[in-house]
Amino acid sequence: MKYSLKIFKVFGIPVELHISFLLLMLVIYAVALSNSVTSVNLATAVLITLVFVTVVLHELSHSYVAQRYGVVIKRIILLPIGGISEMEELPKDPSQELRIALAGPLVNFVIAGISYPFFLILGNSVSADVSFLIYYFIFVNLLLGAFNLLPAFPMDGGRVLRAFLAERMNFIRATELAATIGKQLAILMAIVGIFIFLNPFLVLIAIFVYMGAEQEYRTVLVNSLLAGLHVRDIMTSEVKTVNPKDSVTDVLKIMFQYKHMGYPVSQDEDLVGIITFHDLSRVPEDERNLPVEGFMTRKLLVTDPEEDVALTLEKLNRNKVGRLPVLTEGKLVGIVSKTDIMKALDMMKTRASE
Repeated sequence: MKYSLKIFKVFGIPVELHISFLLLMLVIYAVALSNSVTSVNLATAVLITLVFVTVVLHELSHSYVAQRYGVVIKRIILLPIGGISEMEELPKDPSQELRIALAGPLVNFVIAGISYPFFLILGNSVSADVSFLIYYFIFVNLLLGAFNLLPAFPMDGGRVLRAFLAERMNFIRATELAATIGKQLAILMAIVGIFIFLNPFLVLIAIFVYMGAEQEYRTVLVNSLLAGLHVRDIMTSEVKTVNPKDSVTDVLKIMFQYKHMGYPVSQDEDLVGIITFHDLSRVPEDERNLPVEGFMTRKLLVTDPEEDVALTLEKLNRNKVGRLPVLTEGKLVGIVSKTDIMKALDMMKTRASE
């Protein structure tokens, strides 16, 4: 994720802090030390820091259990709204997903349970600030554990619900039903936030939950439908290429003639770039006699025939491009576009519904 800083590594997993979280912490400590807001003192700032630590432990527990099942963890990102464990793919075994999902909230409840005896033993023998710190640390952990068990994506409870449903139906249907329940819960939260508590923060959480539920369903649907499909199965093998010395005007004519918005640029059978309609549409009229080599993209993002289509789609979306050259041993053998993948998805949806 952009604007995140790597702070340390645990179990071989990079833990990154998003810049927004860092700025939030700096603001909180600045306010606490300046006494500019009476309700935010040093104890409050320390409490928020401890909550940050519990969020790290929460995400590490998910990641540790997932690693035990062979799941590759790319990284953990800490945001103001919580943590995100980036996993390559969750196991389809419902019992394994259930254990991974429950690991996080369980850590919160265990931390609260360990902290409670300290609160009872110390009692009135410590200052009011320390007593406040321990009490609310327990309360926040209980709240985090309970909130994450709400049956809605992207919270852990949504994954618990899906694991329960996946024991009784296929994985896609279980995800769809869990996502639908999550979205209905989000709508209810938004209504309560607007009309009962007048709480904009609750409305923001509702929006986050709704979008997370929809995103989870779409991701699972796409990955499931594209499973086992390789680039070679959908790529265009007969590729029209242009020469770097071709003029902008000539290449635009080719684009309109063949109805494709991007072409590989090759010279002596070597791929040297890619040119798109977007690149050429910005060229002034009086410069359209110039060769396209001055406007093409030279830093190439490519794929190969054996790559999973799901990975290719992720690559296209992440880099915000519409097509990728397909290379074998450095030679151009095809081209694959987002349109090709969407057509394949439509075909697989039709086949799955038959």
